[in-house]
Amino acid sequence: MKVETFIALRYLKAKRHQTFIGIITIISVLGIIIGTFSLVIALSLMTGFHNKMKENLLDANSHLSVHSLEDTMTVQEAEDIIKNASKLHYFKAGAYAVLTQGLLRGGMSEESKPVVVKGIKLKDEKRVTTILKSVDLNSIPYNGIVIGNELAKRQGLAIGDKVTILFFKPTQTPLGIMPRIRAYTVCGVFSSGIYEYDKNWVFVNLKNIQSVLNMNGKVDFVQFRCSSIDSIDKFKKELKKVLKPKYFIIDLRETNKKLFAAIKIEKIIVSLIIGLIVLVAALNITSSLILLVMEKRKDIGILKAMGMKNRQITRIFRFQGVVIGFAGSFIGCSLGLITAYLGNKYQLIKLPPDVYDFLSFIPFEVRWIDVSLVFLCTVLITYLATIYPAKKAAELDPAKAVRYE
Repeated sequence: MKVETFIALRYLKAKRHQTFIGIITIISVLGIIIGTFSLVIALSLMTGFHNKMKENLLDANSHLSVHSLEDTMTVQEAEDIIKNASKLHYFKAGAYAVLTQGLLRGGMSEESKPVVVKGIKLKDEKRVTTILKSVDLNSIPYNGIVIGNELAKRQGLAIGDKVTILFFKPTQTPLGIMPRIRAYTVCGVFSSGIYEYDKNWVFVNLKNIQSVLNMNGKVDFVQFRCSSIDSIDKFKKELKKVLKPKYFIIDLRETNKKLFAAIKIEKIIVSLIIGLIVLVAALNITSSLILLVMEKRKDIGILKAMGMKNRQITRIFRFQGVVIGFAGSFIGCSLGLITAYLGNKYQLIKLPPDVYDFLSFIPFEVRWIDVSLVFLCTVLITYLATIYPAKKAAELDPAKAVRYE
């Protein structure tokens, strides 16, 4: 062990008349621990919140959808698009659908409920989204309807009950414009885990909705699922090349770009604010080292008189500060990792489903690059905090240091 290291470790153990300096050192270590712990937790929470929301949003919906400038497209055109897309890399599944809105009435509630109505082929829909993964049906009957569990609770509905839907799109008859009203039988209840869908979405037979809206042989859009979330951009680029000019692609990530950007900004702001804790702790380290230099003037003078060089004196106090920073960072990061593990295991941070549609709890997602950066930056800050007191210690004149001792 080098003499500088030995002396630095000895100085970390405060004697009776150095209790005040020892307390400041302990406060510095606690500040580093709290700062790094808070940063690890904040970064893992923000990362988990962002990634889980993005994952749930993309799982519950198709990754991409193709629409026509002519508002609708024929079933044959939709099938041709899917056929051409199936030859591309990263293609997993494709399906076409009809989407509209209406007022649902039925069950024990006397109030009508606004709903989003989607006409689908159930088998195809299950391949491109996960909303209906809990529905144990091979297909939706012609007059059948599948509703969300939250909607079923609010309306007091169960499988086999009758409901009616008033569609917002009217129809022209010899008697004038008349509303479109159809009766359906509840044949399934889905639970997607996403409050917005479970409360507001219903699914009906594709041919039924085409007949109701006078869209026989037509659909609104084609939806696609890629092999993975990371391959969406590559698939989108290839899909554009095989589509005719009258078609355009809607990327779900782009329609929610502001949401994801806001979360990223929040992550940066939270990290900066919590990072101030580390800076305050670093200032405490500077203060404790300055006081230690003043207390050890005689020792420093004797060491220099015995031939110890300035750079060795500097190393003593720098090493002492780095030990404080390293110990605090290690303990703080370790506590953060343990808390993140327990937080995921027991789902500690629950979210109200009526506020956060796509999340029931905030997961802790620890990225090792984040933990490493927190650890290294904290040690670097504590090292920088030692520069001034170490420099002042090295500049002491040994004759003046021991003259009045």
